[in-house]
Amino acid sequence: MAHEMSGEELRRYREQRGMNQQALVGWLNERLNRRYDRAKISRWETGAERIPQIVAGALKTVTEPVGIPAAAVRAAPVVFCAANQKGGVAKTTTCVNVAWLLAQSGQPNSGRRVLLIDCDPQANATVHLGVDPHERELAKATLTHALKASRPMREFMTPVCDGAFDLLPSSISLAATDRELLRQPNGTLILRAKIAQLAGQYDFVVLDCPPHLGELTVSVLNAADQLLIPTQTEMLSMMGIPQLFETIAGVRELVNPRLQILGILPTMYSPRRLQDETVMKELRELAAAEQLRLFSPVKRAADYSKSVMAGRPGLAYNPNSAGAESFREITDALLALAGEEMRHGA
Repeated sequence: MAHEMSGEELRRYREQRGMNQQALVGWLNERLNRRYDRAKISRWETGAERIPQIVAGALKTVTEPVGIPAAAVRAAPVVFCAANQKGGVAKTTTCVNVAWLLAQSGQPNSGRRVLLIDCDPQANATVHLGVDPHERELAKATLTHALKASRPMREFMTPVCDGAFDLLPSSISLAATDRELLRQPNGTLILRAKIAQLAGQYDFVVLDCPPHLGELTVSVLNAADQLLIPTQTEMLSMMGIPQLFETIAGVRELVNPRLQILGILPTMYSPRRLQDETVMKELRELAAAEQLRLFSPVKRAADYSKSVMAGRPGLAYNPNSAGAESFREITDALLALAGEEMRHGA
């Protein structure tokens, strides 16, 4: 008897067992002696290709210990964001590359499942990852529609980087949503409620903020567990940090006491420039005074602009790009925190 399986059923079956697409590829290839890749899994899950009967049959009939893991209850994801009301400080570059590294960290066995939500109406993360904001807007499959709809958040996601992680895209329509949130009772809690629906579906959710402290950014802070503050090594970029501290304090007191500052990330750093060295000195003093971690500075590099043209994260384009050490430090810190949460929850 043929075993029919839909793409949605395959995705749900995989996620219930804590596997990412690469982990499923490895299991299928070993068991069925095939050469499937992650892109093939992605096409099956989106319905672009029909799932072969041999695959559906294997997934539906095997059991432990020779089969894939049994379905398990997964905890809520760790929610990470990068925020600074100053634009051009590499928030999007940071979020895209950290999402990529988090997704890579679980391969091939531990199944790190990562979602990047583009919360910026400029849709920089969406464009960076090769997704057309206009097309997603026409398809009513952006964050704007996800916030307003009663349908599950999962229906608005799209796989990126050959299925390495998922993206909830943005578009210019999100600019109006910023004003609408202000008019709604508890409007800045909608994103938090929507992310709560993702418990068991993702290990990490990465939120890319707009470059201002409007209602969308407050919504992100209300939903986040960990906040990173990227700041360009120039005075104008650093001057906005105290105001951000005030906003964080208000969010913690009234809405989200679990919000923590992961640290400060200096970006676009040029060690030969006197201004950059002066700002770095002040950032060290600020981090010490606030008892915050100061991550290694990200130097200026052409690879990141080239990677946008390729529709991929900079570290997928060149794993040794300047700043790779910094983004790996951030990723390691998030992985360590996720491990702590799992131990405390056990």
